Amino acid sequence: MENQSKQTQNVLRLVECGLLIAIGIILDTFFKFEAVWAYGGSVTLFSMLPLVIIAYKYGVYWGALSGVAHGLITMLISGLRSGGLAVMVRDNGGWKVFIWVMLLDYILAFAVIGVGGLAAKWAKTPSGALMAGAVIGLTLRYLVHILSGALLFGSYASWFFTDVITAQWGQDILNSYSGGMLSFLYSVIYNGLYMIPEIIITVIGGGLAGRFLKKQLLKGKTN
Repeated sequence: MENQSKQTQNVLRLVECGLLIAIGIILDTFFKFEAVWAYGGSVTLFSMLPLVIIAYKYGVYWGALSGVAHGLITMLISGLRSGGLAVMVRDNGGWKVFIWVMLLDYILAFAVIGVGGLAAKWAKTPSGALMAGAVIGLTLRYLVHILSGALLFGSYASWFFTDVITAQWGQDILNSYSGGMLSFLYSVIYNGLYMIPEIIITVIGGGLAGRFLKKQLLKGKTN
């Protein structure tokens, strides 16, 4: 009976995680806008919140697995929108670069959101845990995007600080830095233009969810 009960719990957990991932994908696909200030980056309406909720309820492991699933599905949808996988590979510099993009930007970047589940161990309220989890998980995602941008797309730094950042401080950065440091600064600023608003929106969503969905969040919680 005990094994059967655990199997039932696992099935229910899989179903719930699947539904939350689906909600996140829908929000990411249909409720996002291309941030004009982000020059290609987009900001979504709470699409990361379902992953933060999974990590809060079921821990880092389930949160990370759900993040990987979300990232891969997002990649496939992006490929379809851009005209197919072949076009996506071409736009990302060929197969070698694309594989690293997939590993960093679509797998690791979303998997680390699960680390936000650690906040559930010390936060006193669901709202506090979700808000702290959003900060932790999405900041880690931001750091992974910084790494990816610096390593894989650092060659865009000169263009970015010349044609995109037309203010004097952009030219000052270009004149003061070169090589790896210039690539790093480019990646920090470029990815921050959409990730920082995404973090803020998710934190707000976490606070609201913790307040109005407290019973649902506590039901079946394991950590």
